[in-house]
Amino acid sequence: MKIQQLYYAVSSSRSLIIQMVFTLNAIYYVTTAELNALQLVLIGTILEVSILLFELPTGLVADLYGRKRSMVIGIGLIGLAHLLEGGIPEFWAIAFASALWGIGWTFISGAEQAWITDEMGNDGLEQVFLRGAQYSSLGRFVGIGFAVLLAEVTSVQMTIVLAGGMLVTLAVIAWRVLPETRFEPITRADTSNLVQAKRTVRDGYTHIRGNSILVGLAAITLVWGLASEGFDRLWGAHLIETFQLSEQAAVYWFGLFYAVAFQLNMLVLKGVELYVKGRYATTLFWFNVLLIIAMLAFASVGQFWLAVLLYWTIAALRNVHYPLMSVMTNERLPSKGRATILSMFGQVDAFGQVAGGPLIGLLALYTSIQGGLGAAALLLLPMLVFLRKIKHH
Repeated sequence: MKIQQLYYAVSSSRSLIIQMVFTLNAIYYVTTAELNALQLVLIGTILEVSILLFELPTGLVADLYGRKRSMVIGIGLIGLAHLLEGGIPEFWAIAFASALWGIGWTFISGAEQAWITDEMGNDGLEQVFLRGAQYSSLGRFVGIGFAVLLAEVTSVQMTIVLAGGMLVTLAVIAWRVLPETRFEPITRADTSNLVQAKRTVRDGYTHIRGNSILVGLAAITLVWGLASEGFDRLWGAHLIETFQLSEQAAVYWFGLFYAVAFQLNMLVLKGVELYVKGRYATTLFWFNVLLIIAMLAFASVGQFWLAVLLYWTIAALRNVHYPLMSVMTNERLPSKGRATILSMFGQVDAFGQVAGGPLIGLLALYTSIQGGLGAAALLLLPMLVFLRKIKHH
């Protein structure tokens, strides 16, 4: 099996299994674990704080001991997190599982991109990242159906436990089948891992500061984080409360929202793959102009179907952001220390989410959910300035 196919198989399988949990966890938290609103918010905050704290250290693990090892540890930790939260429907267990999930994700973040980039080089990297995003979208789409089917046959709680077991199994399989032939550890024979880790972090910051495009990409990552967490927390509540969806109706509607969004994501990514040839900054600029307009409209419209269409538009536009940012960033990074620098970008994103989410949430609390969504859209405006500069660089 080619290296690209292994990358697609592992990443899409992981996306499928995680989506099984994401489809059901809101129902599980409210009905089985009986969490209140404050506890629900705290779970999200704990997750983002754990990502913020561990993004850089786990990136160093990938650069010191291997990207494959880091990926396997991450998948396994996320599996254990779902086993814990599904096995014990209590706030303390779910909160601990959220922290464990965040740590697990930081082991994957950066390491997976660095692994496939090292194994195949920069040639054809754009197509691999875009196609990988398509396969991951397909995996998440299938995961919705699997979640509904398993929950119907067993229960919501048991489905989450089964998904955790599947992720642990996937980690074992990935360890056995994924090759790692071109990894060059940053450790030198005459220096300790700690000294080399400090050197890698310093070199990473120096590399970013010395490249104006990387500085711009870091700023874009921060702005994206500031806006994205608020939207992620509020869009569902906006649809449920504004249009008075019952709990049972919301389950079916949200299944439809996710299913159609994933189909649109695949179509848009395919179009980007076919027609965007190196014009990444230009594409992101205009896509984000459309995204801001769509988010502002979504926050203000009073017709249900128009709001649904706008949500699908927003989901498709947001899905293009990550693979194009990955290509633009990876093309400008050295092989040694790549995972650490990518983890720095992940840390910037997590910081933005930790800072922006609660602020938008407080604004929504004291004004309205629509006001919070509108603020999230306006927070994206500075990103257009940085994209315009990169576009004309």
